[in-house]
Amino acid sequence: MSRFILYRLLVAVALVHPGALAELRAEEPPVIVIDPGHGGSAVAGSLDQRSNSSPNNATSPSGLREKDLTLDLATRVESAILEQGKTRPKKVGVLLTRSTDTNLDFVQRAGIAARYNTACIVSIHFNASSSHAAKGTLSLIAARERNKQYDLDLQFATGLTSATSKVVREIVPGSRDRGVMTDSHLHNGLGSNFFFQLARHKKLDGVPRCFLEVEFMDNPEVEKHLLAGDRDAHFDRIAAAIAGYLLDYVIDRR
Repeated sequence: MSRFILYRLLVAVALVHPGALAELRAEEPPVIVIDPGHGGSAVAGSLDQRSNSSPNNATSPSGLREKDLTLDLATRVESAILEQGKTRPKKVGVLLTRSTDTNLDFVQRAGIAARYNTACIVSIHFNASSSHAAKGTLSLIAARERNKQYDLDLQFATGLTSATSKVVREIVPGSRDRGVMTDSHLHNGLGSNFFFQLARHKKLDGVPRCFLEVEFMDNPEVEKHLLAGDRDAHFDRIAAAIAGYLLDYVIDRR
């Protein structure tokens, strides 16, 4: 009997015996959700619905686009999680919100993330500054006043930033761990639309989440050391560090 048929049978049984579906779900591994920021060529969603996602934000001096780098790195993180997971004592799954150059609005991204077995959510981004001279790795979480799991998110994001920055600092001279900041500066103080949409899904209560801003890609020095030359090797190292932290976090927490 195929697993799909077995699943349908157990769902039918669960209509009379709800514990059967709970038992099936308990067998499924926890899932790490990776959201490659941005994508496509047009804005998705709307400000009124707090669902709008821009196709691209940051650009490097030579014209590299954030949306392409986020997808590249996220795909490598997915592969690293699957590879490293082979030697871990517990199974852990991984899910990307997008795998092509498309832009999903934040209602769609949150809907993909809202699984009963989601263990954590990371939205991968690259940063930019008005001076084009900033360096460093940081994470972003929802502000305390609208985040009932602020301490959980802070702990999760702090560890992820540290693990990522450790590798980035070996690649980019002068880079630093900038720690964790809140989203209070976004959308006139309303905060991240992605966090807003995630918070609407009760099944994600207690699931840690953050944005990971890997580096300031508009800085010529960052492009020189991280994005030019052997970018494949650099991204593989960073992806391995991110995957290792996420696997450790999920397995230890479970």
